[in-house]
Amino acid sequence: MNFMSIHPTIRLRLFLVFISTVSTMTVIPYLIIYFAGQLGNVITGVLFLAVMIANIVGSFIGGYTSDRIGRKKIILISELAIMVGFIGAAITNSPLGSYPYLTFLFFLVIQFSNGAVNPVYQAFIIDISSPEERKVIYTYSYWIRNVAVAIGSMIGAFLFLNYLFFLLLTVAGTSLLSVVLIFIYVQETYTPVIESSKQKTTNNKHVFQSYKRILTHRFFIVFSIASLLVVSIEEQLTNYIGVRLANEIDDPIPLVSLNVDGVNLLGILKGENTLLVVFFTLVITHVIRKWRENHVLLFGLFIYFFGYTILSINLSPIILIVAMFIATIGEIMYSPIMQTMLANLVPDNARSTYMAVYAIATILGVSSAGIFMIISNWVPPLLLTSIFAVMGLISIVLFYRLMKPNQLTEQSHTG
Repeated sequence: MNFMSIHPTIRLRLFLVFISTVSTMTVIPYLIIYFAGQLGNVITGVLFLAVMIANIVGSFIGGYTSDRIGRKKIILISELAIMVGFIGAAITNSPLGSYPYLTFLFFLVIQFSNGAVNPVYQAFIIDISSPEERKVIYTYSYWIRNVAVAIGSMIGAFLFLNYLFFLLLTVAGTSLLSVVLIFIYVQETYTPVIESSKQKTTNNKHVFQSYKRILTHRFFIVFSIASLLVVSIEEQLTNYIGVRLANEIDDPIPLVSLNVDGVNLLGILKGENTLLVVFFTLVITHVIRKWRENHVLLFGLFIYFFGYTILSINLSPIILIVAMFIATIGEIMYSPIMQTMLANLVPDNARSTYMAVYAIATILGVSSAGIFMIISNWVPPLLLTSIFAVMGLISIVLFYRLMKPNQLTEQSHTG
């Protein structure tokens, strides 16, 4: 299956993923620098916690509502809200002046809307794809997103400080383009079951009952926990591992013909990860196309966690670069299969609701990086590395149990 054989609506979605990711990555990675410079680290931490909570609330509401009124309305409303949020953020960072607290309020709107629309977009892809197509679709999505991240981050690195107003307007423009293209070219992909007025009234009073039912879906909850551990380890690179490198390699050390400090080394590792994903995803996918998926998933996870375990304890530049190479190859192997598993296990009548719960699990995985940052002040590096290794082992065991034939059969009956 090649790219042109993918459903036209999914191809349009992948195009929108590319342009929206490029534009947002010129801004989002550097916002912490903006707020810290304007308001200080403590207030910045509190504001970002509030933004994260807004994202979680948005996921709850967007996922639930989409399974009851359809995908297209939620997508259009959310994208319009995102557009308004970025226009507002641009106005509060225009030549007229910079107003960080007003900017924060607009980013609350943006992140709430992002939280609402992300599980809907995921359900939208599942609605119009078959299980056989999804691995290819998620492979292309993974690759396109990483290319966009690389391009957007590079643009932002040079333009963010001096041209923030124009970058924010550009992001708003891509949201407007998404609204126009989706309104014109995308048909509704999900028609919810029509409920009686009495059922609607009852359901509106008990929104969280839908989420409570999901918690009884054992396969999905185990999958979400295992995925949370994967995300938590990945986030260590820009948190605990990055800070450790910056603190312990303060003076430049030799790397081939260069002298690098910890910050330089972190940049090299992040660049290596991005370049490997961009240039090797399709190659590796082709090489392993005939391997059994459970073997690819488990082996990919093993070398991924192995690589990050080395990254968390070693300070040799060469060893760190090799470890990142190993971890990234593992990431390329497991990522499309995990996404395909997720898409295949959610029931048709509650896709957005399930995706909202999974999005929240991912947010918790990201948030856990902050916990490790805090405890790293008292816990020795070797113990933290041991904790990471145990987290990896638990995740692999959970996925191994999920891949067992009897578990898959049980899941097919449940879904």
